[in-house]
Amino acid sequence: MKSKILVITLLLISFVCVSQNKYTINGYITNKNSGESLIGATVYETNSLKGVVSNSYGYFSLALPQGECLIICSYIGYITDTIKVVLSEKQNIDIQLSIHNISINEVVVSAKDYENILQTNEYKIEKLTIKNIRQLPILFGEADLVKAIQMQSGVKTLGDGSSGMFIRGGSSDQNLILIDEAPIYNPSHMFGLLSVFTPDAINNVTLYKSNMPAQYGGRVAAVVDCKMKEGNLYKYGFSAGVNILSASLYANGPIVKGKSSFLISVRKSMFDLIFKPQYEGYRIVPGFYDINFKMNTKVGKKDRLFVSFYNGQDRVKAFDGFDNDWSNITSTIRWNRNLSTKLFSNMSFIYSNYTNNLQYIEGAQGYKWQTGVEDFNGKLDLSYFSSPNSTFKFGINCVYHKFIPGETVDTLQSIPRIQAYESAIYLLNDLKLFTWLGINYGLRFSIFQNTDNAKWFDYNEDYIPIKENTNSDGIYHTNYNFEPRISINLTISPKYSLKFAYARNAQYMQVLQNTSLSYTSLETWFPANTNIDPIIVDVISGGWFQKLNTKYFVSAELYYKDYKNQIDYIGHAKLTDNQYIEAEVRKGTARAYGCELVIKKQNGKLTGSISYSYSRAFRKIKDINNNIEYSSPFDIPHDFRILANYKITKKWFVSSLWLFTSGRPVTLPIGYYKDESESIPIYSDRNEARFPNYHRLDVSVNYTTKPEKKKIYWDFGFGVYNLYAHENPIGYENTGTTISSQTFLDFMPNISIKATF
Repeated sequence: MKSKILVITLLLISFVCVSQNKYTINGYITNKNSGESLIGATVYETNSLKGVVSNSYGYFSLALPQGECLIICSYIGYITDTIKVVLSEKQNIDIQLSIHNISINEVVVSAKDYENILQTNEYKIEKLTIKNIRQLPILFGEADLVKAIQMQSGVKTLGDGSSGMFIRGGSSDQNLILIDEAPIYNPSHMFGLLSVFTPDAINNVTLYKSNMPAQYGGRVAAVVDCKMKEGNLYKYGFSAGVNILSASLYANGPIVKGKSSFLISVRKSMFDLIFKPQYEGYRIVPGFYDINFKMNTKVGKKDRLFVSFYNGQDRVKAFDGFDNDWSNITSTIRWNRNLSTKLFSNMSFIYSNYTNNLQYIEGAQGYKWQTGVEDFNGKLDLSYFSSPNSTFKFGINCVYHKFIPGETVDTLQSIPRIQAYESAIYLLNDLKLFTWLGINYGLRFSIFQNTDNAKWFDYNEDYIPIKENTNSDGIYHTNYNFEPRISINLTISPKYSLKFAYARNAQYMQVLQNTSLSYTSLETWFPANTNIDPIIVDVISGGWFQKLNTKYFVSAELYYKDYKNQIDYIGHAKLTDNQYIEAEVRKGTARAYGCELVIKKQNGKLTGSISYSYSRAFRKIKDINNNIEYSSPFDIPHDFRILANYKITKKWFVSSLWLFTSGRPVTLPIGYYKDESESIPIYSDRNEARFPNYHRLDVSVNYTTKPEKKKIYWDFGFGVYNLYAHENPIGYENTGTTISSQTFLDFMPNISIKATF
């Protein structure tokens, strides 16, 4: 009740703040050379000292007093533009910015990056562009989005060959990963060595760690919101690259010059083209391909239409008949419209399909197992720029999920399919109450409804099935949650700010998966239903953010997360070929807390960061570990990282990363007993043991010809993963009476070549 009163009070205050009579300037901010939207560009008026930033589509709206105004528009890495405007009526102004070509031998990111962190009312977010990502050490010959996110403070990984992101105590399935608004359910290629995000197709990425604003929902740990490039409206561009893992082609350009454009990117693994699985040599051969396509067109001055498509396919083959393939397919159709100078709308129709197929063939015998999730999503988002100090956002969406938890040829061993509607409505207000106080607050209402043909079981207190239930039509089970969110920004001075945030997040689907290895492709997405409740997480965060000078920025953050309805599976659980899989699952509570300390240097020849985080994550689940609290699989207390980039000349660039983390928890045998001729392991308490401490050093050197006014330039990259070849186990194998560690990558050099023209 108190939260509802607070929301109503703040809404009334914000309406009072916007009651003045003003004229509105609105439009799009784009790259002058390509016509692509610039997301997060700053528009500032010098007389009124009012400003806004462009939204996810490059759109801005600013209400100003009548008379002469001096508008300054700036964006990181671009030349600032100054525009004089005489306001006597509302005006539409599209602003084009040119890339800043730096002539001195240094990397200049801009102090404005720090200022945006200090001034934004949202709790701290990480923004990455492909330029930022390419400045990080290139692993396996290619800049990679997921690897870049794994380098951020508070983000854990389970070791070599893992694309999992365990953010502030959350599991990897608790991250909402979006590509042009479409969810990606498995973000990995090649056992996690690469992600599904093709670097050439990426425009920018926003990472929210736990305290996401109200427009995001469906996950409780984090949001990775990736926007693809739009394609050049004025000229054609092409590139081709090759490295030790893959080859890629990229093309973009105008369809109708100045009005519509396209982008296409194709990438294919090299390993499976050269090698085939065999008993002597490479027993397992992985391979993949992915395709990104996007086109957009302007429809008059008020409308823009976007169409995005992604298809990625992985396949792992072994000499003994083992075959595992998984794929992600997404498609998004978006329609942007300026309903008025202050009201902006985005309507999206989104399709996503994730499938995972496992089969094993030996002689006449065969085995198949299929899992997957298919989504059909419609959503509407409205932004109302009521004043320079207040922006309202409202949205509604509905997703129809079709789950395949697990199917095999034998229907008695298959897990019944489940269909569900997931709907949500939200309202938020980003409000600057005073020069020193800003608030981003909102409320999200979500509802999850199991529907259509279904079969499920009732269980007794011993989790033995006692009744089979069926549904042929209509909704048969409903969960719903109110999810309040608020972030408070105290700008104590232009150089530092203090932020606090609270959020309640609900998640209606989870993954049942063995996490003993750092990487496994077999995932079973399982929704909330009559036997499994949705996860509810309350998280509070606080942070101090300070700009020391034009070069250095420091931050210190604390967080605490409380989980309800956290699930885990019992010991020796059977996660496949089991239609009673819910009997293998138990629910309980969990908690996570930690602190993160970061210092960054973002301009000059030498740039980089030093970070340290201390974090813990625990679970207390019924019937597991004797009902005693135990460490979660990603309870990794200590994490220390040093990232350094050095611009030697305009053409030579060196980067390195050293990281050290505590060993992650694992459940290992502590002894064996004999049952006739078979040795049976006796296991320790859940996650009582730990892997050895993890550490490695990565280095890379990049050279670019990039001569000015030439039609083609070359990029060459050379790097080494795990330079001093430290053995970091990814898992342990029970060999009968002993256990042996498994390692994946000890020392791995890589090289890449790319031509752009």
